[in-house]
Amino acid sequence: MLKRIIVIGCCLLTANVRGFGLADCQLDNALRYQKLAEHLYGGALSPAPVNIRHGYVISYDTAHNLPHWVAWHALKAYRDTPKRSSRWSTFRRDPEFPAVSDADYRGWYGSDDNFARGHLVPYYIAGGDRDGDGIDAEYEGSLAVEDPDDACTVYEINAFSNITPQYHRRFNGESGLWYQLESALRELIDQGHEFHLFAGTVFMADKPLQTIGNRKSPSTEWHIGVPHGFFKVVVDAERQQALAFLFDHQQDVPYGCSLDAALEQCIVSFRELEQVTGLNFFPDLSEEQKQRLIRASSPVSWKRWQMAD
Repeated sequence: MLKRIIVIGCCLLTANVRGFGLADCQLDNALRYQKLAEHLYGGALSPAPVNIRHGYVISYDTAHNLPHWVAWHALKAYRDTPKRSSRWSTFRRDPEFPAVSDADYRGWYGSDDNFARGHLVPYYIAGGDRDGDGIDAEYEGSLAVEDPDDACTVYEINAFSNITPQYHRRFNGESGLWYQLESALRELIDQGHEFHLFAGTVFMADKPLQTIGNRKSPSTEWHIGVPHGFFKVVVDAERQQALAFLFDHQQDVPYGCSLDAALEQCIVSFRELEQVTGLNFFPDLSEEQKQRLIRASSPVSWKRWQMAD
C-alpha cells in the first residue's frame, strides 16, 4: 500500500493516500479559526451553527437536506483545479450530514424536471496550494492524491452537503442564469479580481414544497427539498461594494428574477434580499461600513465591474 506522512490541521497523520476520503478532512482549532476568518466576510448570516471546511463555511439546512447558506473566498490562485475526472469528479456523502447520497440524485437529470446536482460553492475555485507547501491536490499525470490537505478542499466542494437540486437547462446549464453569473465571476477572477461570496437557498413557507430522493423508493420517503429560490452575494472588498442576486427558481419568490430574465435584472437591494431570506448580512460590520457596501447593489455597479480592467 502507498502511504505517506501528511499534515492535516497541524497534526501528523499516517494515511493511506489511495483510500483518502472526506472523513480524513479534519481541521484543528487554529486552522478552523484561520478558515473562518478567510471565508466568512462580515459575520455569520444567521444564529444557526456554522461548519468550517477547507474551502468554505456552511450553515446546513437539516430540514431540507441541503445548504442553507455557504460563504467562501475566491481568488485567481484557487482556479488551479484538478482535472474534473476520476476521484476529482466524484460526489461524496458528507460524514457530518450523511442523509444524502448519490442514490438520492440518480435519475433526476434525465427526468422531466431535469434537475442537476448544483454546487453552491463552485468547483472552479477548488484548487490552489492553500497550505503553501509547494504541492497541490493531485499528481497531474495520474490524478492520484499528492497533497491530502489540498485534496480536502476539492472533496468538500464535491460533497453532497454543498449540492442542491437545480434545473439544469433552465438555470444551472450553459444558457441558465446561475451558469451565466458563475461564468462572469470566473472571468473577473481570472483577470485578478478577488471576491468574498455568499450563496444560499430560499424556501417559502406558504408555497408547496417539491422533494426529490431515491427514485426506487416511494415518493413519501424523498427528503431533499427543491428550493423555491437561490441567492448569491458578491463582495468586492477593495471597492467596498457588494451585489445581491436573487433567482426565482420555481416562480414564487418575491423580488426574484424569472429564469428567462437578463442577468442584471436579478440584482436586488439588500433590504429585499434580507426580507425574503430572513438573513442578516454583514452583522459584524459597523452600520456605516454595511451601508457603504450594500448601497452599490445595482445593475449600474455590475456593469462597471465588468468594464473594469
